[in-house]
Amino acid sequence: MSADLAIISTLASPERSPATEGRHLHPAALPQWRILLEFSWQERLERITQLSLAFHEAAEAAAGGGHDPQTRLTARRRANRLLHRTVAARRVLADIEAAMARLAVGRFGWCELCGRAISTAKLTEMPQTTYCASCDL
Repeated sequence: MSADLAIISTLASPERSPATEGRHLHPAALPQWRILLEFSWQERLERITQLSLAFHEAAEAAAGGGHDPQTRLTARRRANRLLHRTVAARRVLADIEAAMARLAVGRFGWCELCGRAISTAKLTEMPQTTYCASCDL
């Protein structure tokens, strides 16, 4: 897929930026990037739904008065882990939504710190990324 989402070479001038050089992503590839982002968004939303349902089940088990204290404690711990995983997944979802917004305004694929192009390989692996390899410490 990365060949289809190729970036126009940025090796000649590492100081390129959207303001001075226009888009570095091939215009024909933009719909494919949108599809990739939408697919990632849908996958993450489904995962959040699963985690949320599991959290509510664990929270109900933790609140259940008929269970022994150890069972309730185990359920509370499970609910806490599920809550943290759900919040983390929601943050990724927000990052994907932000990437979709950057795509719409022509800022997708540019490092938010240094302004250089983000490699195709990195974007393909994690399309919501906001930093190039140099700035992503």
